[in-house]
Amino acid sequence: MGQEDIGQDLDALREDVTKLRADLSQLAKALLEKGKSETDSAKDKVVDELMAGLRTARVRGNDTVESVEHRIQEKPLMSMLIAFFVGLLLGKLFDKG
Repeated sequence: MGQEDIGQDLDALREDVTKLRADLSQLAKALLEKGKSETDSAKDKVVDELMAGLRTARVRGNDTVESVEHRIQEKPLMSMLIAFFVGLLLGKLFDKG
């Protein structure tokens, strides 16, 4: 009778281990899906933030270009002289190499 009890206990233990494996497998799948979902959500948030930053940078860049164009139109001679001297300075700096 002792071996019969041990056999039944072993069968119950095998059954419990099988159920535990199935539960762990389901848990792993659920965690993987949750992680993937959160990763996708985080990726979407980062992309949205980058696109907003890009739009802001583009607007600021356009504003700066318009401002420079306006200043050049107001003082074309001064703008040409500044550009000439900046060109000379850059030419001297790069000529030393």
